[in-house]
Amino acid sequence: MELLTVNGYMSQIAKALFANYGDIHVLMPNAVSIGNPADVRALLSNPVVRKADYYKTLRFTGTENTVSARDLELANMRHRQLGPYFNPSYLSKMENKVMRHGILSLRQKWDGLLAQSVDGRAEVNYCEDFLFLAFDTIGTLVLGRQIEELSANDTPTAKSIANTIMYLGVRAMFQLLPRWLAALVLRPWEGRYNKLSAHIHESIASRRELVAALARSGADEIKPADLLQAFIDAEDSESKTRMTPEQIHGECVLMMMAGSDTVSGTLTWAVHLLMLYPQHYGRAVAEVRSQFGQEHTITYSECRAQLPFVEACLYESLRLSPVTGGLLPRVSPKGGLTIQGHFIPEDTLIFVNMFAVNHHATVWDQPSLFNPQRFLDNDSARHNVLTFSMGKRVCPGRQLAWWEMLTVLANILKDYDWALPADYALLGPGVLDKHGHPRQMDETQFIIIKPARPERDCRLVISKHAAQPRV
Repeated sequence: MELLTVNGYMSQIAKALFANYGDIHVLMPNAVSIGNPADVRALLSNPVVRKADYYKTLRFTGTENTVSARDLELANMRHRQLGPYFNPSYLSKMENKVMRHGILSLRQKWDGLLAQSVDGRAEVNYCEDFLFLAFDTIGTLVLGRQIEELSANDTPTAKSIANTIMYLGVRAMFQLLPRWLAALVLRPWEGRYNKLSAHIHESIASRRELVAALARSGADEIKPADLLQAFIDAEDSESKTRMTPEQIHGECVLMMMAGSDTVSGTLTWAVHLLMLYPQHYGRAVAEVRSQFGQEHTITYSECRAQLPFVEACLYESLRLSPVTGGLLPRVSPKGGLTIQGHFIPEDTLIFVNMFAVNHHATVWDQPSLFNPQRFLDNDSARHNVLTFSMGKRVCPGRQLAWWEMLTVLANILKDYDWALPADYALLGPGVLDKHGHPRQMDETQFIIIKPARPERDCRLVISKHAAQPRV
């Protein structure tokens, strides 16, 4: 199992375990796996259940961050420190940056490709472009300076960042291998990670100098509004504790990793699934174009207020292809606990099977079917999507992720007509899986689930939507 995990097969393992053994089963000595949504919700909301030591590998700077923190008190403090900066009020201050480096940058690139086309059509790799824009957005917010890889089409830089993120995920997995072998395999990636780390150190130092200069001039109230400043200013409302420079650095690395891969991955799966289900693609297009004119750029607040089906498409993508799926380990507390009548002794690893949670027949009708309608006017369905976790461990950046994902998806549905390439027949509405549903592209996973062959499977032909007169 260890070798399958480090080879990127974690999500396939989770699927096979659920199919063969169901809700709860022994996974290995001193470890069980659970997948019933009610059991998982109870486990994740239990304050005495801590994260497993596995999460120590996600301490990028030798100190705990929001994801790696296993001590609940520390996790609670970090949420009190960062919570005010991920609410709608502060996020709205960053809206211009999110839009500029998100949908506006993507539109500029795609329109440029179409302007050079002889037939008004262009082929794009949406997986790559979504990674560009997600990195541009989160990089600008975390590093405090303009990052514009998408508009520059700077593939080497973007791929270097992608490889850096991959390094962090692989490093977490390679704790399963002998230390000498892990060091040998990871060595080529360490330089890229160290380069990103140096950029972050420089950004923190530069921002502190800027804020100090503003304070001396009496203009500190106009200091920048971004994630870098949020991490510097973050203060626990109870203890008044601020993060140390090392902790700020750790949160910056974490945000670069989580904020680029999760956003780009969710958008990638959403586009892929809409291309497999033309009826849902057509409905999403109709909803957007009936509400907004071609020249209008749809904002986040407009998405939430007027585009329920587009939002439902993202929820269904997060359910059917959760970017943070696989097996997530927790540890049973002192005295143990009981799940479905089975006593789990203390210090037993309890792996949460996210695939099982999102495909459990007790919650989801036809769980293998992409059906966004299940989320329309259904708050309980939305609460059962645990991709961003829940309770005290819920991802603090989830609202920022939604801000990016909704504005990008809504606007590209409005602006462009989509089609699969004529020479591509491997996947499509008529290529069915064992359930009789359109077969999804193959995936790979270390921490984030990604397409296994994006250069082949994430090609899309776009053309500019010809607006019809609005009545």
